[in-house]
Amino acid sequence: MKGGGAWRVRIVSICLRLLFYMIALSSVKIEFYRTIEGKCPALLYLDSLDAKQAQKVAWTLRAVESLNIVPAIYLQKMAGTNGLWEVRATFGGNIFRLLGWRTPTGVLMLAHGFTKKTQQTPTREIETTQQRKKEYEKRIK
Repeated sequence: MKGGGAWRVRIVSICLRLLFYMIALSSVKIEFYRTIEGKCPALLYLDSLDAKQAQKVAWTLRAVESLNIVPAIYLQKMAGTNGLWEVRATFGGNIFRLLGWRTPTGVLMLAHGFTKKTQQTPTREIETTQQRKKEYEKRIK
């Protein structure tokens, strides 16, 4: 059969990428970014949610920390963002996102939260997280 080898190569390539992400994401430790003033923007966002919404996001955070292989429906690296990650939760038709980055020690540092209303993540939400990441990196140097 023609092209059979190409399909096998493609499948192996996909499997290797999945394996890489499984290894990279195993045992995720989550921390919350604090500003210089000591405020925690992601936790302030969680406090703004109603009890059931906050419970769903908290469940998702526990899943991300406890699962050895975290499904992409809960945690995903954001393409084209210079290393940002998003924790994803859905409840009652609402889409909740917590954005952050991996620290040099592998911790997932969550710095920003918002309720997503469009298919694409708004640029301002990404920029806010990137600014916080830069500020964090300056402080730890």
